[in-house]
Amino acid sequence: MQTHWQKYLGANIPRYTSYPSALGFSSDVGAAAYETSLQKIGQYEPISLYMHIPFCHQLCWYCGCNMRVENRYERISPYVEALSREIEMVSERLGGRGYISHVHFGGGTPNTLHAADIERLITGIEEHFGLRDETPVAMEIDPRLCSDLQVAQLVKMGIKRFSMGLQDFDPEVQAAINRVQSYEMVKNCFDLLRGAGVRDISVDLLYGLPHQRLETFRQTVEQVIELRPERISLFGYAHMPARIRHQRMIPEDHMPSREMRTVISVDAAKLFEEAGYDRIGFDHFALPDTPIAIAAREQRLNRNFQGFTEDRARNVLGFGASAISTVRGLIVQNAKEIPAYMKPIEQRELPTERGLIATEIEEALGEWLKRLLCDMRGNLNRYLEIIQADGPTREEIFSTLSPFEKDGIVYYEGDDIVISEDAKALVRSVAAALDPHVSSEYRYASPAV
Repeated sequence: MQTHWQKYLGANIPRYTSYPSALGFSSDVGAAAYETSLQKIGQYEPISLYMHIPFCHQLCWYCGCNMRVENRYERISPYVEALSREIEMVSERLGGRGYISHVHFGGGTPNTLHAADIERLITGIEEHFGLRDETPVAMEIDPRLCSDLQVAQLVKMGIKRFSMGLQDFDPEVQAAINRVQSYEMVKNCFDLLRGAGVRDISVDLLYGLPHQRLETFRQTVEQVIELRPERISLFGYAHMPARIRHQRMIPEDHMPSREMRTVISVDAAKLFEEAGYDRIGFDHFALPDTPIAIAAREQRLNRNFQGFTEDRARNVLGFGASAISTVRGLIVQNAKEIPAYMKPIEQRELPTERGLIATEIEEALGEWLKRLLCDMRGNLNRYLEIIQADGPTREEIFSTLSPFEKDGIVYYEGDDIVISEDAKALVRSVAAALDPHVSSEYRYASPAV
């Protein structure tokens, strides 16, 4: 870590998976606005689908997802029924417009579901939206639930990409976060997937966890490199015990300092790049021949609520409790609690509970910030056009970015603001400096690194 970067490490800033942030959601924007926006989707416009499965068999104490521990399957089945009905209802309102470019099952733990219910959901998507043979279908899985039979069933259904949360292989760290899974268990899951012909596996690692040290996390990185997944996400843990109650179980006195977590992050990134992975955005890594790496080189990378992706669909339709949808300038979210999500569906009403409608300027600025995060460069003239007369002048922008330029984080190529090659991890800090929405409302945002 460069010592003069330490001044940027104390800030909590947005992750920019949407713009404006979901923190601005209001109950004034709901199902009616969502239905109106669905009617604006073009006949041949790409649509990405996200299916939220909120159930897990065990609580991981670091988790910030909307999930519920559930070990009685009879309580899960009604949710699958509601999800199937929501698929049907949204399809009716869409009226045949658009085509599906990507499907992602997230959670929670999607492979908690029985194979018959997963097949039911995929069949429902195919019947109501249509699926082409080449459409990528991805699923997050828990390797602790992975079996030969389950892998064979999922691959037979057409699921082509699998992702799993590894976080850290160190036993002391795993015990402190209540997520115990050995390297051998994960390798067995990899072997089953590879044996079934899967050639797109993604893993998540988390730095900033209790008991993490540079040398032990380096060992985890080396073990991941041995597994050779196609994609890797390297996330910083956001500790928010005031907001997420179960994070209070994590021993805070053993957590690494902000400086040390940054050292760990920078070291891990270096090891992945030395092992032949391309850096994608600021926290993803991928083998050079993968679709996401190719999209990044061709400046076709996209960013949405699932992170960086090669899927360029602007429209993301979310299904399930807490799922978020983005359609043009509209961002909406379903009810978070499962009973509140299911109740309107029983009445044939959409479960959309809150959201926001971006202004034209916010929508354009969101696209500009997205390109900055995806391409590591942004055109200054275009930025000035978007913010118009009410925004800062060119001279004020230069003044704002002057510390970043002095510290070697940004430089200029003509009218382009460019993020330095070794400073990509701080691109969110640059985006936040140019974002008029950044304020105290981001006290729940994640650390810069």
